[in-house]
Formats: sequence, C-alpha cells, structure tokens
Amino acid sequence: MAQAKKNAASTQRGQIITFVSVIVVLAIVAALILIKINKSSSSQGTASVLAPADVVAAATGVPASAFSAIGYNSSLPKPSAIKGPSSLVKNGLPEVLYMGADYCPFCAAQRWAIVSALSRFGTFTNLGATSSASNDVYPNTQTFSFHGAGYTSKYISFVGVELQTNIVSNGSYTSLDTPTSQENSLLSKWDNPPYTPTAGGIPFLDFANKYVLGGASYNPGILQGLSMQTIAGSISNTSSTPGKAILGSANVLTATICKIDNNQPASVCSLSYIQQIENAIK
Repeated sequence: MAQAKKNAASTQRGQIITFVSVIVVLAIVAALILIKINKSSSSQGTASVLAPADVVAAATGVPASAFSAIGYNSSLPKPSAIKGPSSLVKNGLPEVLYMGADYCPFCAAQRWAIVSALSRFGTFTNLGATSSASNDVYPNTQTFSFHGAGYTSKYISFVGVELQTNIVSNGSYTSLDTPTSQENSLLSKWDNPPYTPTAGGIPFLDFANKYVLGGASYNPGILQGLSMQTIAGSISNTSSTPGKAILGSANVLTATICKIDNNQPASVCSLSYIQQIENAIK
C-alpha cells in the first residue's frame, strides 16, 4: 500500500513537471511569434541606397533624338499657373521644388520623368534607389529617391524633399526629410484643386512659385514588375510603353522649366516641340 502511494505521488510529480514544461515551451513559442510580428510590422520596406551607376547613366543621359521622337503628347497633364507672393529662388536661380515620399507609387513613377528632364539642365549626384510600399497600390514600383541627392545647374536649382520612407513603424511610414516652414506653406497653399487634382496629394512640384503640378503624369502601373535596370533601359526606346510615358512627361517638365529660366539653354528650350508645349501651358 505504501509503495502504491509512493508510485502514485511520483507519477503525479512527473505529470506536473511535464505540464509545466509544456507551458514554458508554449510561452516561449508565443513570445517568438510576437517578436516576429512586431519585427515585421516595424521593418516593412527598405531604406534607399545609392542607385546603380548604369541606371543613373541611362536615366540622365537620354539622347536628344529620343526626346524629339516623343515630342509633345497633348493628353498628358500640364502644370497650373499660380500667382505666388514672390518667386521661389535658391542661390539666385529659379527653384524647382519636389515634395514626395519613398512609399508613394505615384512619386515613384514621376521621379523617372523628373530625373530625365532635369538632367537636360544640370547634373545629379548621389541619387538613391528605392521602391514604393509593398502594401499600397502599384506595390514595389522601382524608382529613384531624392533623399541625400545633390543637383547642380547654371540655369535652375532643385530641391527634392522625401517626407517619409517606405518603412512602417507603429502603423505609419517613418519620417525622412524635414521640410522647411516655407515648403510646408507652399504645399498647404497650392496643393489643392483647382491647381492640383487632389488636396494634399503627392508628388507635388512647384516651379519657381509660378506653376505647380500634382500627382503622377502617367499611370504607375506601366512600371509594375519591372526592375530599375529594365525601366532605365526602356527610357530611350521610344517604341516602349515606359519610354513613351517617361519621355512624354519629361518633355512637359522640360518646357515648364524653360518658362521659368528665360528659355535656357537655347539648345533645349528652342526646340519646336518644347516651344509648342510652352505655348500650351497657360
């Protein structure tokens, strides 16, 4: 009888130990799952890195013949004239201000046209490479980032403000560049109908406080599933869908810049199709 009680007690202790062990294992597993979930939600997306040299060369070195082959596409949106209290100038040159964000697929599309257009007036350095958010429309659209990039020109200045990354933390995209009070004021005042399609939308472009353009000039879906190298390689291919969209948009941006910098350089601004676009921009 005593031996039976001893065996029963031993069995009960073993069951308790087993039960406690199972609970501990389950608690560890649950903790690991929570860590993984939290890590995933706080690190979704990727920070921008320097864009590959071959991609930059293709986007910034588009031959004049390719721009000319596309010419003026009258169906593309044109900037709206505004009457700001003063011109937007930096270092004595008319300023082109871009405000967008890495996560934004419409910004992703527009940057290709911006880079190609502005490269007709000056030179970019340290262009970043990034992609739009994976959980937005047109996910993972490959593109440049202006965060940390530089630009030099004899004719214009350029300021690129990327407000947020494509990295999610606590339910929102993390902050990136901090706009000045003037930049915030311009965005608040002019990024509204009838000047832009939607209130507060990005991307937003201000051309020397004389013209503004909101949104992407073409459908970002054109770039879906394409690598940066593929997009860059298609820009000068004027029979490709990305090439037609990017260069058509770049020509509109080029003409707008010519309108704010006294049509310099003449080798670009005096082209017949650029003059045609200028005349269409009221």
